[in-house]
Amino acid sequence: MHQLSSERILSTSSLSTKQMNYNFSNSSRNRINNSEQLEKVDKSVSNPFHLSMCVNDLESTRHFYTKILGIEERRASKSSAHFDFYGCQLTVHEVPGYSAKNVQREVDAEDVPVPHFGAALSFEDFEKTKERLIANGIKFLKKPRLRFVGKGHEQYVMFLEDPSGNGIEIKSFTKVKVGDWA
Repeated sequence: MHQLSSERILSTSSLSTKQMNYNFSNSSRNRINNSEQLEKVDKSVSNPFHLSMCVNDLESTRHFYTKILGIEERRASKSSAHFDFYGCQLTVHEVPGYSAKNVQREVDAEDVPVPHFGAALSFEDFEKTKERLIANGIKFLKKPRLRFVGKGHEQYVMFLEDPSGNGIEIKSFTKVKVGDWA
């Protein structure tokens, strides 16, 4: 089987099924091939967002995103992993010793972690994610709650961080259709 190095940058549309199936010895992680990956794309996200960021430990990051947050890992190399973050691509690159400083900035009269990224989910998915985080003992930077009550952008929201300190916001708008934002 052809192994792709982390240094090679290729368009996934040009990869064969064999090339997409990374084979890491000592790993039982399930990899999917290119055609399966395309079938699993959330069709409600017409233009998926991509975020690439640093983490200090790939294995603890992988555990956090797949086992605690419950999202799917799509592919990986020795020093990076790609996740389906609610229909968008999240790529993490291991940089030993990296630490995201949690800086607070005022946003709509409230201090929140900056920078941060996240997703706007249906209320049902927001609740499932919240319960999953609580069950795994995750410490919230901002506990789940309703904010901007009565405004057009009213939302349930929670802030947390991954093992490297990267800020994450998960929200659910109450007056805006899922997939839209205010």
